[in-house]
Amino acid sequence: MGIIIKEESRNKDFTSEVLNSIDSKILTCMQCGNCAGSCPTSSSMDYTPRQIIRMIQLGLKQEILSSNTIWLCASCYSCTVRCPRDIKITEVMNALRRLAISEGVENYSVTFDKAFIEVLKKYGRMFELQVGLKSNLSNPKRLIQQTPFAITLFKKGKLSLSPNKMEDVSEVKTIIEKLEIAKIKK
Repeated sequence: MGIIIKEESRNKDFTSEVLNSIDSKILTCMQCGNCAGSCPTSSSMDYTPRQIIRMIQLGLKQEILSSNTIWLCASCYSCTVRCPRDIKITEVMNALRRLAISEGVENYSVTFDKAFIEVLKKYGRMFELQVGLKSNLSNPKRLIQQTPFAITLFKKGKLSLSPNKMEDVSEVKTIIEKLEIAKIKK
């Protein structure tokens, strides 16, 4: 069963933006499905890589940026290697993630990444409990669902209630800040 595309949901500027800045070969996609068939995470995606490429062609910006597909891409390059038109699908997914972040589109992956980086900057190493709490506070249902798992980890000695902070976290902070600056320049 197909979907109905309303003219008002199309953003032709988005298509041009993607073609100019990401990969102009997107228009050559023949919808063969090699990318979708080779993608190890496509079964969990709401749209396959093939569908995302078609949605770019149609200018369906909001649907793309709000989908989980761009966040579930494992960047394994299977799709890119198998594409008969040499479309750099992995690079397209990376660019779409950057675009979503720059436009303030929130997703659990982004929330988790932010929490992870904050904890690394603060302690210099991982503190799982705080990452879990920070990344799930915006979704109490998820927090409640993950509580039994956290209790099991704690009982087995795999989850600490207090952080194991490095004496000097300045080097870790410097590395993270350099990576953040490099990411912005991309």
